[in-house]
Amino acid sequence: MFHVKALLTLSKDVPYPKSDGVRTGYDPYHKFPGVDYLATGFHTYTDDQIHYPGESLIASIVFPSWEFFGPSIHVGDVFEIRELDKVVGRGVVQAIAPA
Repeated sequence: MFHVKALLTLSKDVPYPKSDGVRTGYDPYHKFPGVDYLATGFHTYTDDQIHYPGESLIASIVFPSWEFFGPSIHVGDVFEIRELDKVVGRGVVQAIAPA
């Protein structure tokens, strides 16, 4: 199950800890346009590999708070992937799971 499938790009110029890469289970914050808060989401990637800064990949993302902000999200939305105040990547919504 997922709420959003997105094309992610991990920023190249992010220092520790993302210089060590990410894998399925990564749970950063996400900042969407039109949503006034950061939303935690759990990423699942199409493989079990570690992905490093500069890579682009597809992720299925599950948001525990989806019921509160999901209606505000649309295919094509560009969002930030954050670790608190640090932007570690960007994503583009490719698909939204039907309700």
